Amino acid sequence: MRKFLIEEKVFELFPQTRVCGLVIENMDNGIPWDGTVILGQACQEVAIRLGETPFAESPFFAPWRAAFKLFGAPKGYRSSVEALAKRAVKGSCPSSINPLVDLYNVTSLKFLFPCGAEDLDAVVGDVRLRPAGGGEPFLPLGAEEDDPPREEEMVYIDDAGAICRCWNWREADRTKLTRGTKRALLCMESLAPERDEEMRKALAFIDETIRKSLGAATTPFWLDSECRHVDLPGERSH
Repeated sequence: MRKFLIEEKVFELFPQTRVCGLVIENMDNGIPWDGTVILGQACQEVAIRLGETPFAESPFFAPWRAAFKLFGAPKGYRSSVEALAKRAVKGSCPSSINPLVDLYNVTSLKFLFPCGAEDLDAVVGDVRLRPAGGGEPFLPLGAEEDDPPREEEMVYIDDAGAICRCWNWREADRTKLTRGTKRALLCMESLAPERDEEMRKALAFIDETIRKSLGAATTPFWLDSECRHVDLPGERSH
């Protein structure tokens, strides 16, 4: 049995870490789909919600800025939720990509947590959230050249290399979701325990939406310092 686990070092640096999500199986991510309308609505709503508060002072983004600074992320690297919200506020809504990507982007905008997913049939071995050793293979989504993580930056990593750099900044091309994806690991993250109730609502929202929209079987999970791993389905046989 494979696992997704958060290593001890993460909690030593960030004791309030929460990573919740879904293990998704038997998903139809190839249904006829255009997420333009739901993405546009989510962008409009978050722009109103955020108002004029500077992002650096926002309770939704400031904890991630502090975390990125602590583990030495390059200047200008921001959490996925801040990058997504910044686009929304500027009137540049993300394009529709495929059902699961669109649904997690809508959830991220609606509840203001970083959210992303990996194709489990492209993942090799266990998935770990841990500090990088530095230099692990990493081809960013849509890129042509390798861009390895720096030493000690937080990464999601499997046995073949990093699959998401700077915690939730950029995903790997190797494990990206496609319309042919059947199984996925979806993660949503928080560093603010005072937002636990809202995070549970976000998890319930995306769980129900994926099951109803994509006909998937889902297993929700919640990881923190008290529970640090969840089982994953085995690798696809070739």
